Amino acid sequence: MEKTNELNKFLSYIHMGMSVYRIYHDEAENINDQELVNLIVEIEEMFKRHEEKITRLINDLGEEATNSLTAAGVMGVYKEKLKVFEDSFDICHSALKSTNMGLLSAVKFFNENQDLPHTTLTKIVDVIKDYDKIQGMWLKYLLRNIDSNL
Repeated sequence: MEKTNELNKFLSYIHMGMSVYRIYHDEAENINDQELVNLIVEIEEMFKRHEEKITRLINDLGEEATNSLTAAGVMGVYKEKLKVFEDSFDICHSALKSTNMGLLSAVKFFNENQDLPHTTLTKIVDVIKDYDKIQGMWLKYLLRNIDSNL
């Protein structure tokens, strides 16, 4: 039960990431950058897979998976909604920072929960690897745009 609570906390962090990326999605559509929208949609699909994997894991343990954010998560999403995004760089900058925060949270969760079953830890590592991929996707997008401005 205690570990299920921890997994639900981890899941709420993933929900937070998804909520923040919905903001980026809307902002990318507002500035009419289809390449950016496509990138964000690809990342949102990764978050959906994370949500599904961790939800299934919690349900398989006989517990109910959370669909909500922690209080800190609600505040984080609200803070992101208040930002003014003037261009694609602003969105990318915030997305990289948010992704890094998610990566650090996932690594911390992994470190603090070494007593979870190996199969569970493997799923957490998969999420961590995806955060690394997402950071790389953002950097490639930024470099393409930097190169096109030279």
